Amino acid sequence: MRLVDELRDEVEINGLHTGQEALDALRDIIRREVSPKTDLDLSGKPAVILVVGVNGVGKTTTIAKLAYLYKDLGKRVMLAAGDTFRAAASEQLETWADRAGVPLVKAGEGADPAAVIFDAVKSATARGYDMVIADTAGRLQIDDQLMDELVRIKQAVEVDETLLVVDAMAGQEAVNVAKTFNEKVGISGVILTKTDGDTRGGAALSVLAVTGMPIYFQGTGEKLEDLEPF
Repeated sequence: MRLVDELRDEVEINGLHTGQEALDALRDIIRREVSPKTDLDLSGKPAVILVVGVNGVGKTTTIAKLAYLYKDLGKRVMLAAGDTFRAAASEQLETWADRAGVPLVKAGEGADPAAVIFDAVKSATARGYDMVIADTAGRLQIDDQLMDELVRIKQAVEVDETLLVVDAMAGQEAVNVAKTFNEKVGISGVILTKTDGDTRGGAALSVLAVTGMPIYFQGTGEKLEDLEPF
């Protein structure tokens, strides 16, 4: 609705007369909406990246892609298996960590996620690693118990970036997801997954509208290298 209002103002102010002029104006408006891409804050020693999102958006594979990307850029990266809620989640992340060639700190199912991530940061600090990328349990945004868990993690560990993983095909539902995560946990950026699918960009614009946070990366496939700057 805001885009429509801005386009209407543009038409009235500049007297657009053709469909092509209106289309060009809409493109300019969308370009202004999309926050400029900035680099992740990696100033922490090590930098701690907390990755959050709902179930099924590709969070675990995205974490592996991030690790692979930054390892390729010369960073020493460690993963933390903070999803102790879902059965075999740690094993799944371990498989991806092996593929990416980075170490993983994990604990048993049902362990305290904040403790696992704290231990990973402690280990990374002692061993001189540059980054810790922490997985968390996928959750519905209405799950208050698991949301509280994320808050406890951020209280236990100094987090440099909290990245929300969003399915690019989610469309309007992405609004509710992004709004709730931002209000309850606080996010600093977004990664869009499945942009190689049948998506039209609605999720991107919706997330930007409700959070004002940059979209850093987009997932473009299933391989480790399929992560690109947005």
